[in-house]
Amino acid sequence: MGEALQLARRAVGRTSPNPMVGAVIVKDGHIVGRGWHQKAGTAHAEIHALNEAGPLAADASIYVTLEPCSHTGRTGPCTEAIIRAGIKKVVVAMTDPNPLVAGTGLELLRKAGIEVIEGIMALEAAQLNESFIKWITTGLPFVALKAAMTLDGKIATRSGHSRWITGPEARLFVHSLRNQYDAILVGIGTVLADDPELTTRLPEGGRNPIRIILDSEARTPL
Repeated sequence: MGEALQLARRAVGRTSPNPMVGAVIVKDGHIVGRGWHQKAGTAHAEIHALNEAGPLAADASIYVTLEPCSHTGRTGPCTEAIIRAGIKKVVVAMTDPNPLVAGTGLELLRKAGIEVIEGIMALEAAQLNESFIKWITTGLPFVALKAAMTLDGKIATRSGHSRWITGPEARLFVHSLRNQYDAILVGIGTVLADDPELTTRLPEGGRNPIRIILDSEARTPL
């Protein structure tokens, strides 16, 4: 399951609004298939792992970080693919909080005679997809507040000439967050004072979030 979680993390910031999922197929003590969900609308982790395993998937075990889906969206149900492949055991970290799944996938697998084990590294799996879980269960976004201040509570010099309080490590971390989140939001005061780019600038590149500015009087310079 640890290997499956590592695979899922490869897609950080790439699967929204879907969760990040990793899958590993094991047969006779050896990994024969690996997969992770790489982008919304594309094949799920289980399908990638099954394709890599091929005929070796028969009588094998699959470890998945999230309950396999049992409904048809932009892709077909993974439960059907697992059953067709002849998998004998499915180990999942956590059930899918999506009301369209919510245990029905595991029920279908059990009805097909497949052994199902759940709750393996469930906490780690939930932490991996905390943004998805918050959204799918409440309809509200998962929000991170980024703030920097000195030990005495200041965020800038009185003259406003300061540029950074944080060091390079913290700034790099902030850009890694921008690479993960769907959007970045600032107020008009920040725009007028700093003229921020609000983009992701990582050494290896990254994905820019949607830029949102709270500006009730349309003061943002063109």
